[in-house]
Amino acid sequence: MIRPGRDSPGPGRRAAVSLALLGATALLASACSGHAPELAALEYRLALRPADPRGTRMTEQLSVFAAVRDEDGYKDLAALHVLHDGEEFVWTLTPETWTRNDRNKETWVGGTGLSAPDHRALPRGMYRVVLEDLAGESDEGTFFLGTGIETGAESPVLRRTGDSVVVTSKYGRTELLFLDASGVLLRAVDAPRQPETLDRLYGSPGWRQDASNLVAYAYDGERNLGVFSWTMKLTP
Repeated sequence: MIRPGRDSPGPGRRAAVSLALLGATALLASACSGHAPELAALEYRLALRPADPRGTRMTEQLSVFAAVRDEDGYKDLAALHVLHDGEEFVWTLTPETWTRNDRNKETWVGGTGLSAPDHRALPRGMYRVVLEDLAGESDEGTFFLGTGIETGAESPVLRRTGDSVVVTSKYGRTELLFLDASGVLLRAVDAPRQPETLDRLYGSPGWRQDASNLVAYAYDGERNLGVFSWTMKLTP
């Protein structure tokens, strides 16, 4: 977890224009807020997904979540922007598109699957995260994606024999994810290191009707790095 600092680099031109336009629109569309929002903490993770079954090439995605506060209420929050000023990248999440999690008496908002155009590698270096309210007031924090963070990463390997599966992973924290046809997470369980039946892992035979895909996900907490296996289809 990162507690945001107040010193951050100046914005790139495209990112600055995007924020200025959104802020101006918000000012015209709503009454002035009495309090600025607060970005209390940040969590981020670089996720690697294999682009082929053998994992010879990886695609990169970013996951960013912020603990947010606003004395004017949650409904006063308008957007969460994730920016890389050097490459002039900006991703904007809104209450309609972000994921909200309430934990430890804090409200977290953010998203996963943030990727660069054409699925090329994400830029390394400093990222800014800007929380904006309906009146255009904002607060921000930063995090740093280091060069070589992906070095030595290995995808977990998921194998199935009949209705049993086993996962091989060099990471201590590895989960098995049951997904529906749209990619929505149905259930997450500890990845079995020895063959285990899908009925027992899912908790019932219901996976046959509910789940379409299975994927293993490993997490390296020291590097804020997540690594997926190749996705396995459960249905023909």
